[in-house]
Amino acid sequence: MGEDGFPGELHEDPARTPRPVYHCSVCSRPLNWDEGRLRLVCRDPDCRGERPRPAPISLREGDEHDRVALLNVSRTFFGSTHLHAFGGVFPLAKCPFLVVEFDRERAGFLSYALHFPADDEAAVILMVVLPRFQGRGVGRALQGAMDAVCRPQGIRRIHIATTNDNIPGLYFYQRLGYRLHSLAPGAAAAALAEHGETGQLGFGGIPIHDELHLVKEIGRTP
Repeated sequence: MGEDGFPGELHEDPARTPRPVYHCSVCSRPLNWDEGRLRLVCRDPDCRGERPRPAPISLREGDEHDRVALLNVSRTFFGSTHLHAFGGVFPLAKCPFLVVEFDRERAGFLSYALHFPADDEAAVILMVVLPRFQGRGVGRALQGAMDAVCRPQGIRRIHIATTNDNIPGLYFYQRLGYRLHSLAPGAAAAALAEHGETGQLGFGGIPIHDELHLVKEIGRTP
């Protein structure tokens, strides 16, 4: 630290012991950069809920009965059954999709498009896990099933889009191997404006403006 209180010249030291940069909000243990885990909590400062246990789940391709539930969920979560992504509009009524069930109850959905935007690529159009099932491995199971669908089709790359406010989603996708690919400035705000929604706030009160694209490379089935 320099005499003026600002850091002086930095020298990398490979042997330096990592220093804690965060602390656990539950147990107050000091945490290094890679030791923290994002956790959605309510605003109650006294909240100390237990982490939910992984759920025994089943996963399958959705049928037309499931599609009715999917469309209802999309209307509830996003206000529409036609989703804007990747510069286009995708009607969920026509997209193939996967369903996760927990104790015979639908817990999550993943809609997708194969051979888009290129013949050896695919895109996740919608992935949603119902709130009471979040943190139980449902999203990870859906993503694993998407990989299994894609590999026999010769797909080597999966695209996914989200909005700039979706910090939990960005955390989750990058943990699964997705990497930031491109940015469409203003695309999310423009899509919302088409539904008469302007100035929308997203996660943590972050204004929704942009669409972020992420890509994951997967291995093909021989």
